[in-house]
Amino acid sequence: MKEWEQFLSRLEEEMGSLREWTPKVVRFDAGNLYLEARDSFQLNWFEEHIRPRLKGFLNYNQRPIKVHVGAEKKGAFKKEERRPLSFSADPLDLEMALENFLPSEQNLVAYQLLTEMNSFNPIYLYGPSGVGKTHLLMGTALALQKKGKRVFFVRAATFTEHVVQAIRLGQMQQFRKVYRDIDALAIDDIHLFSRKTATQEEFFHTFNTLHMMGRLILISANGPPMQLSEIEPRLLSRFEWGISLGLKQSDPSLILEKKAALWKMPLTEELKQFLLEKFPRNPILALQALTLRSKGTLVHCAMAERLLADLLEKERENQLTPEKLIREVASHYGVTSADLLGKSQTRECALPRQVAMYLCRKRLKMPFQAIGRLFGRDHSTVMSSVKQIQKGIEEKKIDLAKI
Repeated sequence: MKEWEQFLSRLEEEMGSLREWTPKVVRFDAGNLYLEARDSFQLNWFEEHIRPRLKGFLNYNQRPIKVHVGAEKKGAFKKEERRPLSFSADPLDLEMALENFLPSEQNLVAYQLLTEMNSFNPIYLYGPSGVGKTHLLMGTALALQKKGKRVFFVRAATFTEHVVQAIRLGQMQQFRKVYRDIDALAIDDIHLFSRKTATQEEFFHTFNTLHMMGRLILISANGPPMQLSEIEPRLLSRFEWGISLGLKQSDPSLILEKKAALWKMPLTEELKQFLLEKFPRNPILALQALTLRSKGTLVHCAMAERLLADLLEKERENQLTPEKLIREVASHYGVTSADLLGKSQTRECALPRQVAMYLCRKRLKMPFQAIGRLFGRDHSTVMSSVKQIQKGIEEKKIDLAKI
């Protein structure tokens, strides 16, 4: 359908490639377009990102085209039944109890605050992945449940999915009853609300209702409120009504020992160092897999390497390399890797090249000389580029959060 292709082409100028995420066309008539999504993720993505932009989607007579989206079923468009939705909380892991949390010196304040449950509302926890945000949220939810409180724990993606489904199927009244008739709401990874207008709008009203009734709101994110990108200012200001607490990485060695004892997994010093070295991003996940596969028996490193062969392969595939980093930066700025490694001094190439050098230094810890060899520059040029980007970040002229 020509109008649909033209609409997507215009949208791609703003959002980048969409073809992988867009439901396929099933049929079209003068005033209706029928699309078929391959799964619920694609369906939700369409409703969140494309549906709000359909106001200007017109046919050749300049009349609005109504877009219908269904789920895939044997290659045919199937109209979705309007049946009551079940808005379920995400499951709580009993092992995430507060007493199983190992607080570091930097995280002790947050741990004590949640254990004592004082009057701060909301409580906003932030920090990079792996510092224990989810553990603390789940642990608090479990502790409140033991006291007979009605607690609703969801990840940000689950909340968004509930909003999209409720809007599409006209179930907002039921959605609001579920999310507001509670004693405490805990939402994990709220930074994922970025650019999700409908989600933010509904959470704004949910937050106001719960806060006005004195119900506890627990939130986690990857950064402090005012550093979250593309979240409405009115939401960010509410996140700061209570208390914001930054978390830092606890000693992974101590966490491994704590988890091994909890799971009754024999952990030698040699095996602990193996897990820390081979799985720097998530040694706990590797330990959990090893515990299950070895059935909790004592294993040596060679055996662990065999039992975790698939995870080791994934770790190697996901490992960030200079080549991957350069491709990612080039793609973000709309240039090629050859442009970054070439001699061009135009701003279109020079800025991405400096950013790539900076990230090679900061993320990969590469020496200046090695970066210089990679880009065909001397180390003094690399040092100057890193300083320039660092200055731009400090002055908030450059934002690398999306790369």
